[in-house]
Amino acid sequence: MNLLTKTTLYYVTVSLFVFFIAGVGIYQLAKSLEEDRVRQELSEQKHRLLYSIDNKHITAADVNNVLGGLVQLSPINAEYSDREYYIDTLRVDEFSHNISPFKCLKFQSRIGDKLYLVSICKPMTELNYLVERIALIITFITIIFLLVVYFLYRYFFAKIWSDFFGTIQKIQHFNPSSPEPINFQPSMIIEFNELNRVLGKMIDRINADFQGLREFSSNLSHEIQTPLAVIKSKTNLIMQYENISENIMLLASNINRETNKISRFIKALALFSKLDYQQFPNSQTIDIQSIISLILENFDDFIASKNLTVNVANTESVDVEMNRELANILFTNLIKNAVRHNVQNGKIDISISRQKFVIANTGDELNFDANLLFERFVKNRANSESLGIGLSIVKKICDYYNFKIHYQNSGKMHFITLFF
Repeated sequence: MNLLTKTTLYYVTVSLFVFFIAGVGIYQLAKSLEEDRVRQELSEQKHRLLYSIDNKHITAADVNNVLGGLVQLSPINAEYSDREYYIDTLRVDEFSHNISPFKCLKFQSRIGDKLYLVSICKPMTELNYLVERIALIITFITIIFLLVVYFLYRYFFAKIWSDFFGTIQKIQHFNPSSPEPINFQPSMIIEFNELNRVLGKMIDRINADFQGLREFSSNLSHEIQTPLAVIKSKTNLIMQYENISENIMLLASNINRETNKISRFIKALALFSKLDYQQFPNSQTIDIQSIISLILENFDDFIASKNLTVNVANTESVDVEMNRELANILFTNLIKNAVRHNVQNGKIDISISRQKFVIANTGDELNFDANLLFERFVKNRANSESLGIGLSIVKKICDYYNFKIHYQNSGKMHFITLFF
């Protein structure tokens, strides 16, 4: 839920609550005023009736003629009391012929020589009409108010928060490898200017750290490769001597092998660093079929040593937009993984289409959790030559281009699917 929706919801909720309370208050006020008016009219009718009884000496039969048929007389055998009281009742309205609420004033009066309980009633239909009108008016006002608030709030929200969203947009496009600095627009709102100031300081620190890490990675890769090259050269010279013992030859061979592993490891870390810093901006159209064919040619000797059968199914021409160096690393690592972890007299099946690239190979079952296959330094314990970062590099390149990669196995057949 975005900020506009959230705040609008609060405004609507509070407004509805306020209008509900106001409606109840207005209803109670209108009801009280209407009841006071009806009581006053009933009291006036009572005094008019009593005046007619006292001064005009009307009989009980003439009472209804005085007030228009709203009076009921009931003879009583009791002592006279001047107490009067009001009651609410339901009666059939003589005009609408519907059951309607009435308010009645009851009191005692002598007509002639008899004592009667007099009941003067007045319909409360006007109150119901008033309630309906109040409900309609409040509903109409509420709808108009909410519409006005909604559109005005959206307008003022866009005006007030435009500087904030401008800052968010600049942050979203921030790239520490980009030479262009981020310049925040000054705002008339103090809090937004403070936010921009803090973000500016944070970005400066990020840029400084980024430059430091990039220089460190570059220097580390360069400085370590030089002594490694010297070690490899010296061990190769030792292994070329004729009169050396078998132990020394084995020791030199082990040093040379471990030096190669360190060299590959440093190159892999440098590649990870470049991917993290997005230093592969140049993309071009890559023909996957041609890259696969070239890589398989380079692995001919390795494939032949294991007597592997390679099948390539290319249903259509497939091109992808990516850096050529990364494309070569991506598919080389996938094919190298399929060859290295294969079995003698095994097979490799490669399928290429516009939607996906699938490589399947025979091999021993994994001796670790398959969910860790694309993690760094995860490898088959039986293969000591592997660094355990080949498939993690593949995953990193896939993430770089928003490709999806998936692994599954069926018995001793392993499938890696790359979705473009």
